[in-house]
Order: sequence, then structure tokens, then C-alpha cells
Amino acid sequence: MQLKLKSILPVVLAAVFATGSATAATYTEQVVGHNGPMTVKVTVDKGRVTAVQVTENKETQGIGSRAIAKVPGEIVKAGSPKVQAVSGATVTSKAIMTAVEGALAKDKNGGRAQKVTFKPGTYTARAYGSNGWVNVEVTVDEHRIKSIKTPDFRETRLMGGMAVEKLTDQILRYQTLNVDSISGATVTSAAFKKAVGEALSQAGGSLALLQTPVPPMKKKFKGTKTEAYDLVIVGSGGAGLSAAVTATEKGGRHVIVIEKMPVIGGNTLRCASAFNAADPERQSRLPMTDTLKDAVVKAINEKPANPEHAKLQADVKAKYEAYLKSGSKSLFDCPEWHALQTYNGGDKVGKIPLIRTYASNVKGTLDWLQGLGAPVLDRVSQGAGALWQRTHQFDAPAGNALIEPLLKAANKQGVKIVTGMRAQSLIVKNGKVVGVRATDTLGDKYVFNGRHGVILATGGYSQNKQMRQKSAPNLTPDMVSTNQPGATGDGIIMATKIGAGTTGMNYVQVYPLATPGSGTLQGRARKMSGLDDVIDVNKNGERFVKEDARRDEFVAAIKKQPGAMCYDINDSQIVKKTNSFNEDVDTLVSLGRIYKADTLADLAKQIGVPPKNLEATVAEYNKQVEAKNDPKFGRKLFDKKIEKGPFYATPRAPSIHHTMGGLTINSRAQVLDTKGHVIPGLYAAGEVTGGIHGSNRLGGNATADVTTFGRIAAKTALGLK
Repeated sequence: MQLKLKSILPVVLAAVFATGSATAATYTEQVVGHNGPMTVKVTVDKGRVTAVQVTENKETQGIGSRAIAKVPGEIVKAGSPKVQAVSGATVTSKAIMTAVEGALAKDKNGGRAQKVTFKPGTYTARAYGSNGWVNVEVTVDEHRIKSIKTPDFRETRLMGGMAVEKLTDQILRYQTLNVDSISGATVTSAAFKKAVGEALSQAGGSLALLQTPVPPMKKKFKGTKTEAYDLVIVGSGGAGLSAAVTATEKGGRHVIVIEKMPVIGGNTLRCASAFNAADPERQSRLPMTDTLKDAVVKAINEKPANPEHAKLQADVKAKYEAYLKSGSKSLFDCPEWHALQTYNGGDKVGKIPLIRTYASNVKGTLDWLQGLGAPVLDRVSQGAGALWQRTHQFDAPAGNALIEPLLKAANKQGVKIVTGMRAQSLIVKNGKVVGVRATDTLGDKYVFNGRHGVILATGGYSQNKQMRQKSAPNLTPDMVSTNQPGATGDGIIMATKIGAGTTGMNYVQVYPLATPGSGTLQGRARKMSGLDDVIDVNKNGERFVKEDARRDEFVAAIKKQPGAMCYDINDSQIVKKTNSFNEDVDTLVSLGRIYKADTLADLAKQIGVPPKNLEATVAEYNKQVEAKNDPKFGRKLFDKKIEKGPFYATPRAPSIHHTMGGLTINSRAQVLDTKGHVIPGLYAAGEVTGGIHGSNRLGGNATADVTTFGRIAAKTALGLK
């Protein structure tokens, strides 16, 4: 959570510095912190610093705030701005030190700022970003930064890449490091600014003299600007872009996508690119074991919860009996079985008509995405919490394989995409939604009218802690999330103000295997999302759960382990040079985010678990792979043994991941009011909706859902087939 903290922690301890001005003076310094500009007041009296006070900041509560609480006092106590940075808050710590250096320089210069000087040349530096090292080459002359290049750039192009482009432009234009981090790409932003700062320090430049604030931008116009389109789409993630591309495929339609964040892609761009779909051709290589047969038989023969459930069971039974009659030995699957597992996996509280629509259309969506250029690996696996081997993996970093083809198609088809444009409210005339009121980052006001209405694709509310805690009080406000910062429930808020209904708002999913501390999905050794060849162990080196369990079951098991964390354990058979987020695995090993060893005993020593326990655990698992049976925990998913070194261990912990509740829609993606009636002109797709995933979303169902219903929303709005 980012908070602006004002007037905190004034420090009044004295420390002696070099003699400067003859009277006390207070200097207000603006410096760049981890998340953006910070304002620091420094009082100097006859060369003595008597107070350091951070008055404005955007640092993260619980991280940067720790540096704000400690560093000012340490600076005064030490008699120097060169003090120890607070662990985990290095950027914030150094920003405060830089502010003090700037104040002292001004005091020595009679209160006037000095002009920065460099030793002309090109300097290199690097800092670790989201997906790898951010390398910079900075060229300077005596007084100016001339150019900044980023060779071997590994960050996500549509997120980190766009952030670096904007930051480079601002640094060169205003000759300052005091530039705002780009929301949605704060890790890349911080790494880039840190690397540029180090390069400029090598050039002899004082970072304290490179903190001039970027001048505020002014409004472009007065009043409200009105624009007209055939269709207005709010949100540029997988749902919004799928809707936009579908709406314009046949040409002749004027469509706009507005996005409040400075970068496009939403949570889809951050995902692990797991996509569930029954796919007979790819699944034909997978065996149907007796354990898997038992799972089908159990599901189709249990007591139905309602007539719709009974009908779905009967449909699966008919397909399964035909499968048995065929004599096939390959994995059984079909849209109906996918739908039944989705319903059962969501504790039978999802809406079966929505689930059937999703499952029967998702393979068509996969084929459509491939037709747009999305690369799909041939191997089908089982993602965390997916319950069946129908998880497809897109072969590109994070969600790039989904967003980039959609963006390319949208641009080619003339879709207008506007970032930094926040939808404020829906416009209703004669009972029909006809447009959206919005505001850009400068405060300019817009009205976007849609002749065929509005599609809400704004995502969930995992980053709206007030809404999240109200919906799911069992969560704690300090819990981290895998989601991008724009997931604040805007679409739900706007729609409910005009009478839209909601469903399942109390269902918030926690992902079991995220990066401890940050909550991100990155940082693992394996290439695939699936857990087919992976086990998870606790700090005793022992398995504690079936790895193919539902996500909520997995999370509950992890929380009971020492430290509420675990380790992914796998061998070299499923490790490539880079993982699914384009992170270099060996680099992650060198940074201590992944552990690697030639033997299980050495791996155990690295992660601090008893070697004999880990060796015994892996040996027991390997026997289970041979027998295709796990008598201890009931795991059904088996592929390769863990036997070929080097071996890998990745620390993992739970992180808030998906909000299953949202706007009530029907199978045509039309938003319904609180009485179940269609709200004319209003459609919704993706995580802004509820009813599909019930109380627990199956892993790999999200990207498939958002793109499928994005297409359905566009077709319904425009009357397409």
C-alpha cells in the first residue's frame, strides 16, 4: 500500500558538519524515492544539521516508511549523510541521504544551488529489475546528460519497456533524476533510475544536484471534450483488448479503449500465461490412469446440488461412456468435464450457464489467439490448482504472448487506445448506458459516447484494500498481491452506482506459490506453469500437501508450515535458460532467489533443511511416480522423477491473486441489475465480473475466461455472430 506521509519524524539531534552559513537555515529538498518524488526539509545551523524531516513521499508503508522512520536520526547522530541504508529500503534510504547532501551543499554556497559538472564520456551501470538486469549506458558532456541507452534489455516490453522510454525522455528533457516512477512498472522504474544514478556518479556528478523537480503539466483545455464511437471499452487487459479486436475484425467500426494506467495489459500482462482448454489433439499424448478415472467416476456419480448440476453430470457421463467404448488410453477431457470441474472446484456456487458458456467457447478462443500470432507450446500440463492436465503454456515472457498479438491486431484494425485516462462514471440516457465520463492525468475532462454501449473490462479489486477487506474480512490489510496497482474495482464501483448487481464478492483467492515478501509470480526455476514434475516441501524437507490440490487447500496447508512458506523442488529436466517470465535462472541463483546444487544433500544445506529428510522425501516421491500412486496425500499428477542434477529449490509463499466476485452478468456478457434484469448498453468481461469461478478459481481458468468473455461481450454489443 502506498501512502503519502506528511510531517513525520522530525529529528532534533545535533551533529557537527563543516562550517557553512552563519545563521540557521532550512532547505527544502526534493529527491527521487523508490515510488516517486520525496520532499525533505533539512535545517542547518552554523554548519550543524539540527533537523531532518520527510514531509511528502509516495513510499510503500512497511517498506520505505521504515527508512523514513530511521535514517533521519541516524544521519544526525552519525555526523554524516553517509549512513547505513535500511535493509529492504535502500532506495528510500539513499534518497534521504541525497537530500541532506543537497542541503549541505546549498548551505556552503550561501543558499544557492550549485551547477552539476561531469567528466565527459560514456559510463555503464546496472540494477536488477523485474525480469533481469537493467543495463544502462549514459553519455554526458561537462554539464548535461546527452543520452541513455539500455542494451540487452530483458524487462517486459509493454510494461517495463514503456516505463523506461518515458523515464528516459523526462531525465534528458529536464536534466534531473527526480522523476516519478511509472505506476504498474515501479520495480523496473526504480532499477532504471538507480542504474542511471550510479553511472552519473561514476561521471563525477553529484546526485544531490540532479534533483530538480519536473515542472507540473497544465490542463490542455477548459470544460469537457466529447468524442463519439461505436463502442467504448474500459480497460486494456486481456478482456478489453479481446473485445476491441473482436469488435473491429470485420472493419468499419470506430472503437476506443481507455486505460487509467500509464501502461496497457492489466493483470494479463503479469500472468504466467497458463490457459485451460480441453484440447484432444495435444492431450492425446497424456495417459489416463486409474486414479484419474476414479476422479471422473466420483464426480459424475455424486449427489447433484441442483437440476443444472445433474444435467451437467449426465452430459459428462455420456461423453465418458463414449470415451470408454472407444478404447482410448489417452487422457479423457471435453468441455463438459472442464465445466463440471470448474463448478465443483468453486464449491458449486458458480453459475452453471456461465461456466458452460466459458468451457464450450474457450478452445475456440485459444485457436483465435494462435491465429493472431500467440505462440503456444505443444505440451499440456496441470497448473497450480488446475485439477486436470488441460493447462496450455504460451511461449513468451509473462503475459506478452497474450497482450502483444492482441495489441498488434488492435492497432492494425484502427482501435484507438488511450492510456492515463480514468473512467469516472457511466452515462445513462432513457435507461440505457450510452457512454463514460473520464479524466486524464492532467485533470482534463472527457465524455466518450458509445452508440452500441460500454464494455467494462476493468479487472478486480485486489488492490483496493477497503473493498477487499469489506468483502473478505479474513484477509489482512498487509497481505501482498500478485496484481498490478490498477486493480481497484473501478468498474464494479461505477456499475453499482447505476443499479448493477454483484455476486460472490466475498470470494478472494490467494495464490499459494508466489515470491515471499513481494508477492509476485516471478522468480521460479521451472519453465512451465504446471506442477507435473515438482514437489513442495517445508522447512523440515518434507512434503505436506498434494501438489495438485485446489489453491485454497494448498494455501491453507502452507500457512500451517514453519514460516508459512515452502520450497518448490525440481530437477534440471524442466529448467531452461530462462523461465516463463524471461528471467535468467542462473542470475536468480546468483541473487539468492533460487537455490541450485548438484546433489540433494547440498541443496538441503543451502535452504537449511535436514539433508536426510529431503533425500528421503524425493526418494519416496520417485517411487510414487513409478507406481502412479500417492498413498500419503493422494496426489494424482505424476510425470517425471526428480533425479537429474542439478537440483533446484525456489522459496514460495501465498499472495492475494484473484477476486472471484464482481458484476452479475448473463451468458451474453450483459450486466444485470440487482433484480436480475439486463441493463441495456452495459456489458462486462473478465475479473470485473462474478459467477464463473464460484468460491475458488481453478488455476489456468483466468486468462481463458477473460479473453473468451471479452469476445462474447463485443459480439453481443454489436450483434456479431
